[in-house]
Amino acid sequence: MKKILYTALFFALFVSLACDQEKLPLPVPNITTTSFGANDTSYIELFPVWNSEHLGYSLNQPQDIIIGPDGLIFLADKGNNRILSLTKAGDIVNRDGMGSLQISHPQNLAIDSRLNLFMTNQSDTLYGWNQYLNSIAIDKVAESGTFYDTESQETVTMTIFEYSLQVAQGNTSLQPQELNYSNDANAIQNVKQIYPVYVAQESGSQFNGVTAGPYGQFDVYISESTHDKIIQIQLIPQRIVMTTNGTMLFQHRGLYIKNPVSFGSGAGTADDPYSLLTDRDGNLYFSQLGGNFRVQKLFQGTWSPAYVLYQHDIMDLNRFETPYDLALDENGNLFVIDAASKSVSKFDNSGQNAGNLLPLGDKGLAVTEFENPRGIMVSENIVYVVESGQNRIRRFQYSVSESDLPDDDKKP
Repeated sequence: MKKILYTALFFALFVSLACDQEKLPLPVPNITTTSFGANDTSYIELFPVWNSEHLGYSLNQPQDIIIGPDGLIFLADKGNNRILSLTKAGDIVNRDGMGSLQISHPQNLAIDSRLNLFMTNQSDTLYGWNQYLNSIAIDKVAESGTFYDTESQETVTMTIFEYSLQVAQGNTSLQPQELNYSNDANAIQNVKQIYPVYVAQESGSQFNGVTAGPYGQFDVYISESTHDKIIQIQLIPQRIVMTTNGTMLFQHRGLYIKNPVSFGSGAGTADDPYSLLTDRDGNLYFSQLGGNFRVQKLFQGTWSPAYVLYQHDIMDLNRFETPYDLALDENGNLFVIDAASKSVSKFDNSGQNAGNLLPLGDKGLAVTEFENPRGIMVSENIVYVVESGQNRIRRFQYSVSESDLPDDDKKP
C-alpha cells in the first residue's frame, strides 16, 4: 500500500508541477553473469596494493568500501573523517564535490540506484549525499509550496516533506499549486552537502550498518545496536531541485516504516547487529557481534530465516566471532570477512548447496590473513578487502590460474 501511495506522490508532483519536464534516467545496474566454472576457485592477489604510498594519501583506519552504479568506489576513511572516492584503477577522484566529503568517523556506507550515498558513524543519525546532484548545474530549489485542500477548500502552505508525508499516509485531498523556488546560492549549496536523512526515534541509539533496497526501490535499512534492531525506512522528497536544463529532481528524507528485525537470540532476531546487505530480490542479510547466529539471511517481506542450524554451514555456532562485513558477488555467492579469524569465507547462496561453504582454492585469498579487516566488496570477480590494521585495500581476482592475470597485476 505504501508503495502505491508513494508512486501516487511522485505522479502528483510531476503531473501538477512539471508535466513538460524530462524525467531523470536512472543509471543502468552493473550486472554480470560471468562464471569460470565450478572448480575454478582461486583468488589471486592483484598488485599494487592500495595503500597510502600508492594512493598518494595517508589512509587512517579505513572501514568500509562500496561501488556505485556508475563504477565509482567509495571508501570510509574513519581516522581522517573523510569519504574517499576512487576509480577502479585506484586513483582518487576529487571532482563533483567528492574531494570534500567530510564526516566525523564514517563507518559504513551504502549507495542506491539514484546515487544517494548513505553514511553511518555510530551516532543516532543516518547521513546522505547525492552524487548526481553534485555533478549537474542547479537553477533553483524548493523546500515548500502552496497546495489546495479539496476537502476544506482552502489553500495551505507547507514544506515538501510535510506534503510528501501526507501523501504517504494516504491523504489524497491535497493538490499542488505552486512551489516556492529559491535560487539563493546557500539554498543550492545545501542540496550538494552531506545532510541528515533520518534521526533515530529513541534516545541513545547507535547506527552501525546501512544498505539500500534493490534497484529502483526507495527502501533503506539501518542496523541499530543500542536497542538491537534493524530499522526499515522509506525515502520521500524533502526538497525539489530544478536544473538549468529544466529537469526536476528530488532530495530525499527517511520516513520510518517498521523494524523487520528485533532483539533475540534465535534465527531471525538480532543481538548487536552490524553490517547489512540486500540482494536483487530484496532479501536482507546482516551480521552481528552478539547472539548465536552471527550471519543471517532473511527473506524479503516475511523476514523469515533462509538458513537454519544443523542444516547450513553458515549457521554453525561459533563459526564467526566478529563478522564486520558481508558482500555478494555477481552470481549471488555470499562473502564474509571475520576480524577474529583474520579471514574471508564464501558461501553458496542458491540451489541445493545454499548456505554451505564454497572453496576459495589453495592460494591467494584462501590463505591470506588480514590484520583487523573491516570491509569487503566483490565487483566484476574482484574481491576487495579493507585491511584497517594495515591502512590498505587488498584485491583478489577470481581466475583459473595466475597466468590468466594481466602482466601488470602479477606479483613480481
